[in-house]
Amino acid sequence: MRTIVLFSLMLLTAFAALAGDDAWKKLGDLRTGAALKIYERGSSHPRQARFSDTTADSLLVIVKNEQVAIPRDRIDRIDYRPLKKGGPKTNTQTKVDDAAAPPSSGPQGPSVPIHTGSGLPGSSSTTTISTDSGEFQTIYRRPPTPLK
Repeated sequence: MRTIVLFSLMLLTAFAALAGDDAWKKLGDLRTGAALKIYERGSSHPRQARFSDTTADSLLVIVKNEQVAIPRDRIDRIDYRPLKKGGPKTNTQTKVDDAAAPPSSGPQGPSVPIHTGSGLPGSSSTTTISTDSGEFQTIYRRPPTPLK
């Protein structure tokens, strides 16, 4: 019975190691510059970085315009933000004030100034640009360490 349990644990450990290697290979499919959150051992906050490349034993990332190599054995988890198709969205709103229109019938009092205006029409414009970035998704999780 004891032999069966030990054999099963060895099989599970080997399978987890293979799954970890497959996930590490998926990192190589990311585009250069993809946003990453890297959770390292002993760190309470993830490191924000941009993907550069991978090697067999390290992850190369760009942090503040510097390329940094993070050893694979120090990484617990890596999340990435998938790139969306379509680019940024632009929303423009333009408002034209009519000088001939009567003032609004809002509350009048000492804290609300009365606008007499110059008699000239005015306009205001607001442009909003949003990049519809997706949520972070986990691409790599360090496999469990084998029992000793």
